[in-house]
Amino acid sequence: MFFSKNKVKKKLILGIDFGTTYSLLASIQNERTILLTDNKKRFLLPSIVNFNKSKPLIGWEAEKKIVEDPINTITSVKRLIGRSIDFIKKEFPILPYVIEENKDGGVLFHTNAGLVTPIDVASEILKFLKEKACEFFNQKIDATVITVPAYFDNLQKESIKKAAISAKINLIRLLNEPTSAAVAYGLQLDKQGLVVVYDLGGGTFDVSILKLNKGIFEVLGTAGDSNLGGDDFDTCLANYIYKKLNFPNKCNIFFQSLLLKKAKEIKIKLTQYEKVEINFFNWNGVIYRDEFNLIIKNLIRKTLFICSNILKEIDLKVEHIKEVIMVGGSTRVPLVYEEVKKFFRRPPLISINPDQVVAIGAAMQSGMLVQNTFQKRTILLDVIPLSLGIEVMGGFVEKIILRNTPIPISKTKEFTTSKDNQSSILIHVLQGERELVKDCISLSRFVLKNIPSKKAGMVRILVTFEVDADGLISVQALEKASHKQKKVQIENIVFLKNKNINNIIKESTMYAKDDYYLRVKKEKKIESKYILDILNNALQEDKHLITSEELKKIRSKQIKLQKSIDDDDFFSMKLNLKKLEEVSKNFFSLRLKKTIDFSSIKN
Repeated sequence: MFFSKNKVKKKLILGIDFGTTYSLLASIQNERTILLTDNKKRFLLPSIVNFNKSKPLIGWEAEKKIVEDPINTITSVKRLIGRSIDFIKKEFPILPYVIEENKDGGVLFHTNAGLVTPIDVASEILKFLKEKACEFFNQKIDATVITVPAYFDNLQKESIKKAAISAKINLIRLLNEPTSAAVAYGLQLDKQGLVVVYDLGGGTFDVSILKLNKGIFEVLGTAGDSNLGGDDFDTCLANYIYKKLNFPNKCNIFFQSLLLKKAKEIKIKLTQYEKVEINFFNWNGVIYRDEFNLIIKNLIRKTLFICSNILKEIDLKVEHIKEVIMVGGSTRVPLVYEEVKKFFRRPPLISINPDQVVAIGAAMQSGMLVQNTFQKRTILLDVIPLSLGIEVMGGFVEKIILRNTPIPISKTKEFTTSKDNQSSILIHVLQGERELVKDCISLSRFVLKNIPSKKAGMVRILVTFEVDADGLISVQALEKASHKQKKVQIENIVFLKNKNINNIIKESTMYAKDDYYLRVKKEKKIESKYILDILNNALQEDKHLITSEELKKIRSKQIKLQKSIDDDDFFSMKLNLKKLEEVSKNFFSLRLKKTIDFSSIKN
């Protein structure tokens, strides 16, 4: 990388690493990647905005306001974007901000500049970065790639996209951070084989496994936790120092902000030194690296547990991994490096600065998409992090696209109506791994109207899911006979409530057996009720076709099946349904013969 202020004549493209703690800008000049700095030669811009009565302060200027004006200084907004107020109150109970719920369940910050949303905060940071790039190159930006955590869900990605639009950025792609890092390393080292990208940033953790082969980057699997990162190291260390201080009365927001700032400074120093002397509110002490390691060890183990699970999920052994790439500022912590090295049994790659590698990859990808910037071009095959489907009868989820399916993708499944003479059908779009609707994330609901009014099961509805290269989702429902259709783009209108994607995956594994049994049992109950309804209607019309003895047997089996349903006894339902089908077989045969005879006479 080098720093230059030569005027650019070609198309100007940008790669933005929008980070929890810091954001970076990179671009391409003369087929080489450059990182943009400020007038103090700093690559990093703190992802902080201070809202005041005049012009918002962004970055280093805003950082100065954290302690003196914490209520109006929004930090780590990437952790809050696309989240519900319930989630934020639960996960971050001591945030200094004054917040309230908006109409969609999201959060509004009360600031001196008025009410602002997390999207507004992100937009201010992106706008600032764009303006600095325009000023630096003295021309407008033609195209931009912005990176996001691999484990951002659709709502969080859509929020970043809206922030970019608000900042008037010509966004051509959202790129997963681990994939971006692999692009930077893959092009530089011309690697082939299986690569793990371990990305531990300020607020999120991602691990992705990629297969690199002759310019094709195929993501085999991705996992992570969108609520785990260096901020948690700071919080744990701050709590540890607070206990040492023994200041029971010092618990206001100004003290908390100062303590967190001090903890972050100590953490950074401990990456270089074995001990750090601390003077805080006239308290003098020493924090040793070994102490810090004990405090954060469980958090690091949590990341390795996620790594272990994704390896099992795609049936891959550690010895098959060729390289491990370290990404994110939190990987500078020596214990993180040592534990990752021990787990994967090889030294991770750190030849490219972990803070900078994502921005570099984003700029490279932007260059490839806009112009033939590199002789070696890559094809990125990313994956979707959570399964997508719709609600079906019984409160179950019918999955249409499974998690870790390569994107972009379009997939269609056929469904039908469950009631006679339906003129409309509700499509409830869901994301998650569990079998029941209540255990998954609701993304959208829409109604397909004016469909042909027919008997249940006679109408054919095609539901198509499309996921683009950014991981954004659209859903279409089409009735085959009338060609009535409706298509929706999943917008950021419903916020995740107390959901963490890593927990969703863990719960799906933990409850897989119970969920499967519950679904099978409920489906058998629905089938049994359906058969009883059909049989009752048929007997009302045509019971004269059979003898009273045969009718008596059918009624007896009906009563037993109904009792099995009432008792919620799966095995009894199966047995009695089979027995009912056997004793009613002759009756349905006679009904069919009657229908055929009537049709012949009519003809």
